[in-house]
Amino acid sequence: MPVVKAILVTIITESVLVPSLKELVLQAGATGYTIESVAEGFGTHGCRAGQFESDQTTKMLLVVSQAIAHKIFEAIEQSLEPHYAITTFRHEVDVIRP
Repeated sequence: MPVVKAILVTIITESVLVPSLKELVLQAGATGYTIESVAEGFGTHGCRAGQFESDQTTKMLLVVSQAIAHKIFEAIEQSLEPHYAITTFRHEVDVIRP
């Protein structure tokens, strides 16, 4: 099977943003994503232990092209970053595609 280069985008944010994030990444051209609940975290926005739904943290993972990753980063920077606790990063990865 061939191996192709792709970008793994990871978004860690408040769980209340999940519906908005789903819409944002699909509009940017992503064709799928994985969402994980995060038990606890600590960073510049303080401790998030998830005792209440409003305090829960979510991690979204996407494997996309460089162009789609760029669109996702731009959209997050413009619409979500100024208002919410959100960390977004990317890595180049090798993906096995049939």
